[in-house]
Amino acid sequence: MKKVLVVSEFIDPEQNSTGYFWFKVIQKLSRSTTIDKLSVIAPYSSNSIQVQQKLDDPVEFLLFAHASYNKNNLLARFLGQFRQTYGFFKILRKNLSKETVVVSGTNPLFLVVLLSILRFFIPFKWYLLVHDIFPENLVPAGLVKRDSIVFKLISFVFNRIYSSVDHLIVIGRDMKNLLTAKTQHPNITVIPNWVDFNEVEIRSKQQSSILEHLSWNDNSVVFQFFGNIGRVQGIANLLAAIRCVQHPAAKFLFIGGGNQVESVQNLIKEQANSNVAYVGELGAQERSLGLSSCDVAVVTLAEGMLGLGVPSKAYFSMAADRPILAIMEEQAEVAGMVKEHRIGWVCQANDPIALAALIDQICQDKLYELIQSPRQVLQDHYHQDKLLQDFAEIVES
Repeated sequence: MKKVLVVSEFIDPEQNSTGYFWFKVIQKLSRSTTIDKLSVIAPYSSNSIQVQQKLDDPVEFLLFAHASYNKNNLLARFLGQFRQTYGFFKILRKNLSKETVVVSGTNPLFLVVLLSILRFFIPFKWYLLVHDIFPENLVPAGLVKRDSIVFKLISFVFNRIYSSVDHLIVIGRDMKNLLTAKTQHPNITVIPNWVDFNEVEIRSKQQSSILEHLSWNDNSVVFQFFGNIGRVQGIANLLAAIRCVQHPAAKFLFIGGGNQVESVQNLIKEQANSNVAYVGELGAQERSLGLSSCDVAVVTLAEGMLGLGVPSKAYFSMAADRPILAIMEEQAEVAGMVKEHRIGWVCQANDPIALAALIDQICQDKLYELIQSPRQVLQDHYHQDKLLQDFAEIVES
């Protein structure tokens, strides 16, 4: 009897992109003819019942109550994730056996540590979907220095954990290169982020109630940042570039939440004009509205983030048929995708002068009108059905 146990911090597709991806994985595995029993361990959410009702096939949900915490506060996040991991532990200890196949992600941080410890006592198979690489992702966030003893100690521990996993599934070629260098692991598979393009409507900019409310007319060229406005997104570089942009048609729309929202709001006050706007967070049901409220989608990563993450917003923006301005190191997964398929532009991270000049050029020459269909590229090369099948085959094997 093949028993698969999915362990995830989020499983609600309406909650965030992580929940969206894990729900799709659960949905795919639930239809497998080679898995006899599929169970899911996750924190309880307000939509847990609706999530279960969306699945056509039977899945055992093992949910636990967990208080929310402030992710923008480092101490609160640390304590919240620790308590959450204890909730996972209480259910895992009753449901693990050596016949179990565990499929988990890299968040919360302590869950990865917990699973590696449990394997000392119960030799279950473990497949790890890597969205973040720890502790390297702490460096660009400014939380630790790469040459510090703390970094070296934590790196030693996590390198051993990553090496012990049966199969690593990563979402970018740059991530695979980094993990290969760290672990020399023989089983690392790249499965890019996916989006069900049927769930994202193609709308013209003129249909956007957001832009209508801002009175940004058809002559405006709207650059939109949609998603987590956090430390590792390189927000400081983007804001510095906005200060240097000269073209009067350039407008900048920020949608989302995060610990750098205040910096965006300060720029709006400082500029004292209407070329920058922040509209807060949008619910999943308003995703198509937000994604279509622009001419160009801005996707950013801070300098030093190479191989440490792949912004899912790039694929959602492609589904909305918007070209991408990728602000990141040229070897990054999204930058490579943009160049390979010619669906936008790439600008090196941490060069606000070059970025401002590129934005001016895009506005001056209306370059966004010359881009081939990003949605078609998504359909041809990043189709959800194929990528989920690749994922399922790894677990089923």
